[in-house]
Amino acid sequence: MLTSLTAFTTAGILAFFITPLIGRLAKRFNAVDKPDRQRKRHRRLVPLWGGLAIFPALAAGVAASLYLTSGGKSILAYHNGWFAKGLPWLAAAGAGLTIVGLYDDKTPLPPKVKMAAQLSAALLVVIAGYHWESIIMPFTGRVCLIWMGAGSLLAILWLTFMMNAFNFIDGLDGLASGQAVIAGLGLCLGAWLLGGHSMELITRHQCGMASLLAAATAGAGLGFWRYNRYPAKIFLGDAGSTLLGFSLSLSVLMATGRATTAGVFLFPLLVLGWPIMDALLAILRRMRRGVPISKPDYGHLHHRLLHSGFTNSAAVALVHILTVILVLAGLVMAWL
Repeated sequence: MLTSLTAFTTAGILAFFITPLIGRLAKRFNAVDKPDRQRKRHRRLVPLWGGLAIFPALAAGVAASLYLTSGGKSILAYHNGWFAKGLPWLAAAGAGLTIVGLYDDKTPLPPKVKMAAQLSAALLVVIAGYHWESIIMPFTGRVCLIWMGAGSLLAILWLTFMMNAFNFIDGLDGLASGQAVIAGLGLCLGAWLLGGHSMELITRHQCGMASLLAAATAGAGLGFWRYNRYPAKIFLGDAGSTLLGFSLSLSVLMATGRATTAGVFLFPLLVLGWPIMDALLAILRRMRRGVPISKPDYGHLHHRLLHSGFTNSAAVALVHILTVILVLAGLVMAWL
């Protein structure tokens, strides 16, 4: 756990100190969100480039844990540096998402361009060697191997879905960043538990990678949350929310790519239950209305809480409490 603690602490400290600087930089380049009194209810211009704080904090947390701790060095040394060889691809995926997101925050891009960037990032993850190799059938416990092409396609769909899911929930001050903290800590502990169940060294190392990545995501989210909570001084923007969704879904892929227990797939679905549920409802709602899935609306779960009379802070607190409950349930599934 020292490896994950190093990732969490490093990412959190860096995000805490650089976020104010990024906020001033965003204002200087006019990368700000303007209130419209409908979906955007803030009363002043708020800088958007939160992703420019999240990415370096996340990268620093992962690097510190891998290169400065014995557990991280063990992961890097495994099988002639198998994990180390995949790091450049993962870094390129994260950097690409950040660059496209920052541009989109300044000058909105067409949905097709953003989707292309997300699919490209997901493809880089598969090239790095991460995809689902097996799945345990519910109730029977029977392990079924997955053809590599199907496992890769499933990984791409999962990563792309979660990138958009986190973008969807980034509608209230402190909501998406807080979700990243809670879900990240849950995935960190869950991956550690799953690794402990496995007799395969590669699976234990892969779960170790998942744990430290989730911890770094939680740390970066916490350091950023200090300035993103209500009333927000800076927003995640598309770059930040997409990157958080990417890193959390990647940690799930790392932890569950090699099935070991029957609860392995229920665990992440519970931990990330809120963004998954909100995204599925949004997709169904927009398909039913015959509008593009990418078209924003006011029907997200957090909007419904506001319409029910909750304040921003109360709505976010309620969502976080529900997420903690889901995380605890997910950890039970990972432990079984």
